[in-house]
Amino acid sequence: MRHTTLAVLLVFTACATAEKKPVEAAAPAAPAAAEPAKPAATAGALAVVEFASATATKAGAELTETKYSERPDDAAITEKKFENGAVTWVGQVGFGKGSSWAGIGFWAFVKGDRSPVDLSAAKAVTIRLASPTTRALRVRIAGADEKIRNMGCYPVSTQQVTAELKEYTIPLSQFAPEGWCAGNGRSIQQTVPQVAGFEIVDLAIQKAPTSFSVGTITVQ
Repeated sequence: MRHTTLAVLLVFTACATAEKKPVEAAAPAAPAAAEPAKPAATAGALAVVEFASATATKAGAELTETKYSERPDDAAITEKKFENGAVTWVGQVGFGKGSSWAGIGFWAFVKGDRSPVDLSAAKAVTIRLASPTTRALRVRIAGADEKIRNMGCYPVSTQQVTAELKEYTIPLSQFAPEGWCAGNGRSIQQTVPQVAGFEIVDLAIQKAPTSFSVGTITVQ
């Protein structure tokens, strides 16, 4: 009897030893980190101007003031602000000194060193704009010739705006030099092979405080 019991125990032990342990499930692989999506407005852009402060771009270019008037001291820039990627400049166009033309604004260059870029393949400019005090802002695309730039004879387009910061896409076909430039005027076709930057100006003579905001500028 003892021999029989011992034999049964040996067989049971052998079976238990031969039994395989369940394989532990492998831990699921961590999902690959997704690349941050590019903003729709800048994806595939030929050139982008983004602001880092109220007076400079992310490329390191200083914003250059535009301030002019027919009569002396009939336009002023009084404050510059920056919030959520947009610059807001405050001032006044017209102080009752009799100017028939005047304006305030700034130049935003594409590169920090103001060197030009070839935008011959571009079709449009997308820009974020707003103003609670004026209904239109003038946008200029400027080339590399500083003399023509200072004369104000690179092509412009006037964009209607609202108090809310919105994105506007302006076809390049809407840009043209101002009539008074005559032979000094540069067409958009002459300008796009060497674009240095953009000028945004409030030129409504209201004889009261005014402000306007500009966000990212994209060329596509």
